[in-house]
Amino acid sequence: MSKLAKFGCLFCGAYYFVTGALLFFAPSFFFHRVAPIGIFNQHYAIDLGSFLLPLGMFLLLAVRYTEWSQPIIGVAAFGSSLHLLSHLRDGFYSTRTVIADVFFLVVALLLIAPLVITKESSDE
Repeated sequence: MSKLAKFGCLFCGAYYFVTGALLFFAPSFFFHRVAPIGIFNQHYAIDLGSFLLPLGMFLLLAVRYTEWSQPIIGVAAFGSSLHLLSHLRDGFYSTRTVIADVFFLVVALLLIAPLVITKESSDE
């Protein structure tokens, strides 16, 4: 596994793990302190956390168990790209939303880059 892939898995894994844990175990805190968007729905917040928490855990484990890395990174990259698209679809309402969109772009690129680099290097 390349250094970029390890960094992407560690960074994104930690991000998804912490976000998922907050959504699952403290959904009200997450909504009011991190992302006060729309109307709070505890059930949906916990549902999202129940997927992000294991995704983050598996990204972190992919650094150690490299045979898992490609499919895990692929799923995370696809989900991160869709997440970015949802933010872009909502538009740019404030500096905070632009910063969030740039952050989600970085997350998606960190996950996509190792797949592209691995594919290119295996084609040579």
